[in-house]
Amino acid sequence: MKKLLIITNIPSPYRVDFFEYLQKNIDDLEIHILFQSGNEGSFRKWDGGEERLKNVHTLKSKVIRATGKDITEKFIPSGCGAEIELISPDIVVSMEYNMAALTAKHWCNKNHIPYISWSDGTRYAERNIKFYQKIFRKYIVKKSSAFIASSTKTRENQIYLGADPEKIFISELAIDIRRYSKAGNNYRHNNVLVAVGGLIERKGLDLLLNALALIKNEQWELHLVGEGPEKGKLEEQAAELGISDKVKFKGFMSGEDLTAEYENSGIFVFPTREDCFGLVTLEAMCCGLPVIASKYADSSYDLIEEGRTGFIVDPYNSKEFSEKILKLLSDEELAGKMSRAGKTKSYEFGFEKTSVGFMNAVRTVV
Repeated sequence: MKKLLIITNIPSPYRVDFFEYLQKNIDDLEIHILFQSGNEGSFRKWDGGEERLKNVHTLKSKVIRATGKDITEKFIPSGCGAEIELISPDIVVSMEYNMAALTAKHWCNKNHIPYISWSDGTRYAERNIKFYQKIFRKYIVKKSSAFIASSTKTRENQIYLGADPEKIFISELAIDIRRYSKAGNNYRHNNVLVAVGGLIERKGLDLLLNALALIKNEQWELHLVGEGPEKGKLEEQAAELGISDKVKFKGFMSGEDLTAEYENSGIFVFPTREDCFGLVTLEAMCCGLPVIASKYADSSYDLIEEGRTGFIVDPYNSKEFSEKILKLLSDEELAGKMSRAGKTKSYEFGFEKTSVGFMNAVRTVV
């Protein structure tokens, strides 16, 4: 049986769920997972559940963390080449463009093994990368046998970097929607808005507050689910705008608590300044919420059918943003239709469908 090695950074819950699905449903490949680091080195409060996986390999890594508009982490693993040699795979799929990817690519070249480049990156998300980073990406792309894109916007970026469009396969970033099978079937229109994500500048929550200030005399309440360094600034901004009594900070939530928060809300808002995807929008749709998402969230273009499953807005345009929010607050019939359409749309992102592109990429190089 041939061995497939998948290399990624850390055991994020949504990736672990996907890998578990692959291992349980792909019978003709022995699938190994190589994590550059465990979650103990990350700032994220994730319990990845990687103990559910077979053939797991976790490297020791130095973690470099940067803070500012965002909190970013880079993992510098040790022993990557030796671990790949020990596994001795027949096919390698590696995430993104980093030292682990470069090590894997060199090993594949040396041993005449097909290398598949897998990415979430988009033109917008990578608009400010340095010249040497672009050269690095083009080198990886030029030497790859096939490509896996996590969204249509990622595919555009891979083509820009030099990938052959015929060798790109879309496998959308997704969650295990089976966990939401009982959720979102009885939408109740109400005036609670919910936003989920880290309290960091990149997530655009300050832009959301600016929009809501334009309709502060309307009946609404905002629940901010998440934690982060911008909490104090957001509290100050809400007070200055005269809406602090309408803004509730709910802290970090996951699992059943988060699902309940979605289901008890009336509208989901995602005002991000930048996200390669944005799985929270899909989570909200699984829970039957009408969604208003930023044009800078690249998942918007895969998930949202404008006016049917939700609205796409420019979060910097406070007037437009507030008008869309007010539209859903005041139009119960429209909100209900979006709820049902969004729930139906979410079925397109089950692993049985998103895994097809992934495995098609693998099959082309076997």
